[in-house]
Amino acid sequence: MRWSPRSVRPSLSATMLMAATVSLLAVAVLVFAVVTILMHVQPSFVGRRGLTETSVRVAEAIRFDASGEPVSVALSPAKTRLFDALQSDVFYRIVDRHGGVLLSSDGQPLAITPNGEAFNPIRGSFDVQRGDTTLHVLVVPVGPADKPSWLQVARSERFDEAVLQNEGSVARDTAVAAIATALIVVGAIVCYTTRRMLGQLRGLGEAAARIDPYNLTQRLEVAGLPAEVAPLVEVFNSVLERLERGFRLQQEFLATAAHELKTPIALMRGQLELSGAGDTATLMKDLDHMARHVQQLLHLAEASEPQNYVIEHVDVAQIASDTVGQLARLASAKQIQVDLGHMGAVMVAADRGAVQVLVRNLLENAIHHSSNGAPIVMTVSEHGLHVRDHGCGIAAQDLPLLFKRFWRGAHRRDEGAGLGLAICKEISERHGWTIAAVDCGVGAQFSVWFHRRPDAPSLQAS
Repeated sequence: MRWSPRSVRPSLSATMLMAATVSLLAVAVLVFAVVTILMHVQPSFVGRRGLTETSVRVAEAIRFDASGEPVSVALSPAKTRLFDALQSDVFYRIVDRHGGVLLSSDGQPLAITPNGEAFNPIRGSFDVQRGDTTLHVLVVPVGPADKPSWLQVARSERFDEAVLQNEGSVARDTAVAAIATALIVVGAIVCYTTRRMLGQLRGLGEAAARIDPYNLTQRLEVAGLPAEVAPLVEVFNSVLERLERGFRLQQEFLATAAHELKTPIALMRGQLELSGAGDTATLMKDLDHMARHVQQLLHLAEASEPQNYVIEHVDVAQIASDTVGQLARLASAKQIQVDLGHMGAVMVAADRGAVQVLVRNLLENAIHHSSNGAPIVMTVSEHGLHVRDHGCGIAAQDLPLLFKRFWRGAHRRDEGAGLGLAICKEISERHGWTIAAVDCGVGAQFSVWFHRRPDAPSLQAS
């Protein structure tokens, strides 16, 4: 199987969601790593930080009398219960300059000192071994500067390890919950954002799909697009502008050439009529065919340009009746009777001249392909126009080719250029109508339905 670039289409929304998920998971791994390092590598760091926070809370809760003596410690009930329950692992003492205890949580009368030494207020922190654990002690001055006291706060390593394990477990659980919530929230945001952005891209794709040779003047809307997408759309619009310019130049050349050829052909015809040459009839026939080809080229160029259409309410039944009269001589030459069936006036919003060309080409095509003496039925209704002939019919392999420009069937009896039905198709599509042909065994039927297609170009009524 040959690989095609369209076989694998990466999803932008899936890519963005995957990137967000990987980022959050990376953050989760980093959080767990930090917690693990703090728990197993640097427990003393966490303990000293907790000791500092405890000393700040106790210092803020100390109350002094007018003379600057500490008289009470107004801790919260939770802190008070903590100090009461764990007196050997966490406690505080407020001492004077001699080490005498003024207030304490463990009821001891002396200041904490290392190795039984005298109290030294300059020593800000130290460790004391107590039983199977070590006490970390922090000393900070409190009270007025002229009569200072010192707050000693002690926490055991055993207490710090218990707190660290508990807080680490809480931190892990919190991190898991936070990351799970973040994944859900970020996933929803990414899905909403990408859906909204891709909705704009889908709209651009649908608008681009509606652009065809009949509405090259349309452009994709750039306003409101993301900055990354807008340049691409602007380039696409510039490509459309160049295509429109080239297509218009081609159509203008075709129309100009047809106009320029009409005058020389008319002059040649006049000269032949006055010359009296022996083969004038043959030359006149060739000139008539050439003039017809030029006229059809002109009709095709005019039918291809939407600005040439003047939309008004026209009576298609009346146009059909007039066309039958105009082609009466051509029909009578083959002893063909054209039966026109309609239900009174049939008003349709269309360009009058274009409808006249459409009806004339369909009827003329039916006359050329009908057998001598065979009838032609033309029916006009509010739904459409139908022309039924009784000729040789249409081969199945020729049906897809009928409306191609310059295509001529193998059994064609006239000497046309193969543009008549192409002009009919151009006119029908410009109006948003549908044209089709079916083989009826004996003869064929060409139908034009007046209902507008959803993708039809817009023609403004005058």
